[in-house]
Amino acid sequence: MRLTVAQRSERGGRKRNEDTIGFCANETLGCFVLADGTGGYEGGALASKTVVQQVLKHFSAAPRIDLAAIGASIDVAREALHEARKAHPQFPSMDTTIVALMLDTERALAYWSSIGDSRIYLFRSGRARTLTTDHSVLQSMIDAGIFTGELRSNQKRNLLYAAVGSEEVPERVVCDEPLALRSGDIFLLCSDGLWDSVDETTMETLLQQAKTPEQWVDEMVRAVPSPSAPEQDNYSALAIWIGEREEITTRILSARPKDEKDD
Repeated sequence: MRLTVAQRSERGGRKRNEDTIGFCANETLGCFVLADGTGGYEGGALASKTVVQQVLKHFSAAPRIDLAAIGASIDVAREALHEARKAHPQFPSMDTTIVALMLDTERALAYWSSIGDSRIYLFRSGRARTLTTDHSVLQSMIDAGIFTGELRSNQKRNLLYAAVGSEEVPERVVCDEPLALRSGDIFLLCSDGLWDSVDETTMETLLQQAKTPEQWVDEMVRAVPSPSAPEQDNYSALAIWIGEREEITTRILSARPKDEKDD
C-alpha cells in the first residue's frame, strides 16, 4: 500500500510558531511525529523541535515497528527534552506535547503514542475517529462525568495535566494493540490549534471534496475562522493517505449500523 503525505504548519496569531512536524518513511515503514511546544520565549519551539528530531533520529537508526518501538518514542522524547533543559537553563520550564504514528504497510499495521492534547485521527469510510486521548484537565473532567459542557473553545481547554516533561507518565500514552490498516485509510496528526478551530464534521466534509492530501490539508487550514486573531494558536496538520484514493475513503455514510465496528 502506497503512502502519500501532506503537511502544513502555521503561526496563527502568535509571535512565533512552537509547533514542529516531521516524518521518516521508506517503501514499507514510516514514522510520523507532531509536537506542540510550550514555555514561551522560544523555549516551546526548541522543545518541540528537539523531541521530533530525536524521535525520528532514533527510528531512522533502526527502523522497527511494534509496541516496543512505539513505546520507545515516548522514552526518547522525554530523554531528549531532559537533555535540552540541561543544555538551555534559560528555558527550565519548556515543554511540549507529542503524537507519534508508526505505519507498516507490508504487515498492514499502525501503532501510535501521545502525551498532551495534540491528536491523531483515523478517517475510515469518511468518518473521523480519535485514536488518542487528551491529557487535559477538562477532558479528565468530561471522562469522569463532572463536566458536560463543550470542550472546544473553553478557556480551560488547554490546561494540561501531562506533557512530555511531566514527572510521571500518565496512563494511555501508547496504543493497547495495533490497528489493522485498510487501503483507503487516512490518518491526521494535528495540534490543538487546528482541531479546536476545525471540528470533525468539517474535516470529513473537506475530505469528501478533496482529491489529494495536499488539497485536504490546505482546505482545513483555510477553514480556520480567524487565522490571524491574537487568540488563534499555532495550528499544524500532517496527513497520511494509505493506498489509492477510494470512494469509500471520502464518502460520508448516512448512518452507522449499531453492530458496525471501526476496525
